[in-house]
Amino acid sequence: MDLARADPALARPLTGAPGYLAAEVVHAVTAEGALHLDDVLTRRTRVSIETDHRGVESAPEVAALMAAVLGWDDERAGREVEHYAARVAAERESQRMPDDHTADAARLGAPDVRAAV
Repeated sequence: MDLARADPALARPLTGAPGYLAAEVVHAVTAEGALHLDDVLTRRTRVSIETDHRGVESAPEVAALMAAVLGWDDERAGREVEHYAARVAAERESQRMPDDHTADAARLGAPDVRAAV
């Protein structure tokens, strides 16, 4: 909450995830070492499992918040959003597979954002 007191704009809820504040994203980066969008949406917050959209609606705003702290340019922020959306799509596809083997293959179809950095 100190972050929100210092910058009231960080007290706003995230788009598509009203249970989380923008300050939580900044905290994840500055205090917990989060370096990627998927880390914030899946592990530092639970947006990926607590919303029907699995964080896709929140991703552009969260990436912009992270970009401001981590010094990302628009290209890097966009790449993080694209990778996250691909990961969610691959996860959804895996859940339609008839067995674990094909589900794992579908999940692995999404590129890892860390490989592109």
